Formats: sequence, structure tokens, C-alpha cells
Amino acid sequence: MPAICVSWAERLRGLPAALLLAVLAGDASARTFEVIANPDMTFTPATLTIYQYDRVVFRNGGGLHNVVADDNRFRCAVNCNTNTAPSALAWSAGVQFTLLGSIGYYCEQHGDTGSGMRGLIVVIDRVFVDDFSAIR
Repeated sequence: MPAICVSWAERLRGLPAALLLAVLAGDASARTFEVIANPDMTFTPATLTIYQYDRVVFRNGGGLHNVVADDNRFRCAVNCNTNTAPSALAWSAGVQFTLLGSIGYYCEQHGDTGSGMRGLIVVIDRVFVDDFSAIR
């Protein structure tokens, strides 16, 4: 039986499509988590570890609250824009986390960047944690 020769160019022809599918698989597996601003001036959970591209919905569980990132990348209450003051309404607002790292946040009414009503979101890379399980 004759040997079949396949060039490197032919072997790599499908690589761009495979890489695109891997990227889409990562986004398709993104999850949504909830953090509640409580009437007792705490966030539940106080610390949350998520994967890159996951989404966190902040919800007011009672009281006058908002959520502000320590680095000001988000400021949420009734919505998420830079002018959202604390609100006693039953609000919820979502943020998708695309950057890796630790993001501290606080309620402007009851905390600040160093103390009081604070929380932490740790964003980790799914590929390194799951040993490439996002690429299937």
C-alpha cells in the first residue's frame, strides 16, 4: 500500500477553525453568579472566585446600597454607569468580568476602598485551572 504524504500546510489548514471553536467554547461556558448587598451592611458572598468571562449580577437585598469597583471599572445600582448612586430600590445589575485578577468592590454608603461594606471578586483563567477542559 503506498504511503500517503500530507504537507504541513494541509495539516494546519483546519487550525484557524479549531482555534475559533476553542474561543467560542470558552464564552459558551460562561456562568452567571449573584452577589447580594444585605441590610446588615455585608455582601453575600463576601469573596467570589469566578472564571474569566463569567458574569456577576449584584442585587440589593434591602437597604441603601450600590456597588463600586475599587479601580472604578464599574459602579452599579439601578444600572451600571459612572453616575449610579446608592439606591434603596430593589435593583439588580450585571457585570461581565473579562480581565484576570482580583477586583475589590464596596458600597459607597457603607464602605470605601479600605474598610466597611466590601467584597472581592477573583477572576481566574479557566484554561489553566481546568487543564484545557474548556477546549473540547
